Amino acid sequence: MIKISYEFKCKDIGMDCGFDVKADSIDELIPVIQAHAKNAHGINEISPELYETVKKAIKKA
Repeated sequence: MIKISYEFKCKDIGMDCGFDVKADSIDELIPVIQAHAKNAHGINEISPELYETVKKAIKKA
């Protein structure tokens, strides 16, 4: 069985940031991305628009 993983990079949404995370599912990625956004970028609340931008930037790894 082939295992699919997913990856998100801040630079893929235009951020000057080297953050790169991989997980087995999108649902596993989202909380990690939210924590990074808060801690590294001071984004306390993810707007619906930013959430959609982030979801579109998640790629199969």
